[in-house]
Amino acid sequence: MTKPLMQDERFLRIRKLNSGGNRRRSIALEQEEEEKEEGLEVVQMASLDDLKKSSDEGIESSSGVSRGATPDKGVTTATGGDSCSGEASDEENIKLRLRRLYNDGNLSGPEKRYSFFGDVAFDYRPSILDGSINDPMKTRFEGPTLEKQIRAKKRAIKLEGGNGHVIIDNGDLSPNFSGLYVLFWLTVAFMSMNMSINYYYEHGRTFRDSAILKFMTTDVFTVGFVDLLMYLNIYMVFFIHKACKSRLIKWSSTGMAITSIMEFAYLIFYLYLPEHVLRLHWLAKIFLFLHSLVLLMKMHSYAFYNGYMWNILEELNFSTKQLKRKSSISDPKVLTVLERSRSFCKSEIESQSSSPEDIFPNNINLKNFFMYTMYPTVVYQIEYPRTPIVRWGYVFEKLCAIFGTIFVMMALAQSSMYPLAMKALSLREKSWLSATERLQQWGVILIEYIPSFIVMYLLVFYLIWDAILNCIAELSRFGDRYFYGDWWNCVSWDEFSRIWNVPIHKFLLRHVYHSSMSALQLNKTQATLMTFLLSSVVHELSMYVLFRKLRFYLFFFQMGQLPLVALSSSKLIRRNPILGNLLFWIGICTGPSVLCTMYLTF
Repeated sequence: MTKPLMQDERFLRIRKLNSGGNRRRSIALEQEEEEKEEGLEVVQMASLDDLKKSSDEGIESSSGVSRGATPDKGVTTATGGDSCSGEASDEENIKLRLRRLYNDGNLSGPEKRYSFFGDVAFDYRPSILDGSINDPMKTRFEGPTLEKQIRAKKRAIKLEGGNGHVIIDNGDLSPNFSGLYVLFWLTVAFMSMNMSINYYYEHGRTFRDSAILKFMTTDVFTVGFVDLLMYLNIYMVFFIHKACKSRLIKWSSTGMAITSIMEFAYLIFYLYLPEHVLRLHWLAKIFLFLHSLVLLMKMHSYAFYNGYMWNILEELNFSTKQLKRKSSISDPKVLTVLERSRSFCKSEIESQSSSPEDIFPNNINLKNFFMYTMYPTVVYQIEYPRTPIVRWGYVFEKLCAIFGTIFVMMALAQSSMYPLAMKALSLREKSWLSATERLQQWGVILIEYIPSFIVMYLLVFYLIWDAILNCIAELSRFGDRYFYGDWWNCVSWDEFSRIWNVPIHKFLLRHVYHSSMSALQLNKTQATLMTFLLSSVVHELSMYVLFRKLRFYLFFFQMGQLPLVALSSSKLIRRNPILGNLLFWIGICTGPSVLCTMYLTF
């Protein structure tokens, strides 16, 4: 016998989700700080008729629709509003903007929704270095231009009837520093050659006793095999969702539990294997650990994205089934809840793919999952912006950058950093030294370490986030190359945490920050603490992999960013952004060196 609707647990859950005015929250969605300051609000239109209408009329290109995780349907719209105005004023602003977007004066039909997918956006965006330096150099560099600009400006002023001295403002000129960029890399190359040649002659005309070279060439095939094994293991989440698609298991009752256990076992196993079974050296261990984290995040995002979609599909089927029996439902509020539920779930599913062939759950196929594992992102969605072709000349350029940067890093590490690391380790063994003497010697090592560590920090950043990720993106035709922002201009640590590593920030934003607000009912402050805590624990684990001991130095440094964020919000910093940038760079220059020498020495 069928339960009455008011006693059905699924309907009661649906009613709770759809209660509370005209909005339904599938996730506790919070916008970026810069969006909040501009008074932006993300509003999802749940009417499929309006979605199709908006797509047909091409309103995305003319109305500023945010593509986000809905790349072709345009269901997520940024709506301006005054954060200090009342609720009625906000509603009028929303209606006005939606009329402009949809060219429809009657907005009583569509309802405003918060989508699960409005928090992370992928679009066609270039890499910063390529877009602002490399590409302009290759296409527009023509040598000195300031004299030409000054003469052209003088001629323009004289033609306008000016006489006497010509005053030219700096803002009227466009200086080009491309030559200094070329000089910088030439300097790096010559310094690396100099260090390598000196090492070669000082060590008997050979590189065979180079510790860094030994680390780079030892156990290469073992590391490659373990890395391949880690990659193949992540296909387990694909087979779990394949089983859900075949109705062998249900995600909510079985699939999620299996996935959670499997993710935990994956992390522990690949922490234990390199250290205690294979006994690999530190470079191989940290490489495998970091790559295992990337694969774990890919696995988690794929699993829980599709898991959410299974829940939405189940709700859609339930609501649709009940609405077919609407003649037996007398309460108009119940019908409203079911209609809103059906409308929201349809839009949530259909907005994720521009192609009917790939709409959920058709996206659960081997080709789709394989391509996702190849893309330089750790946040899953069905479709991504793609470039039309692979530029093989660009791939070659990035490959040269990868191997050239690795060579520079090896030369720097062998000549400058490795001797200091040995010096720090020997200081740890001098147990007879007093605390004061130990601190004095540690301070000397720290001062020597800072210049090399600054260069190494910048080289690591360039190697991973520019050379490697852009090379992978080009090979996979991945269109969104915004892997980092201009973090070197940061005036606060919260800005740095958002833009220095955009792929990981997107993952933390969706799967930690917003998901903790949705699943654990945390507020914004608690979710921020949760995100920083998880990030700090993972960073400390990386130090454990390197040094085989837990000392929690990095953990406390990471959590210490929270008061620094509050400090950067002070009036003094806001009024003096250069001071904020100076304090930021002092932290970047000293922080990594302090941590490294502390782990080596104490």
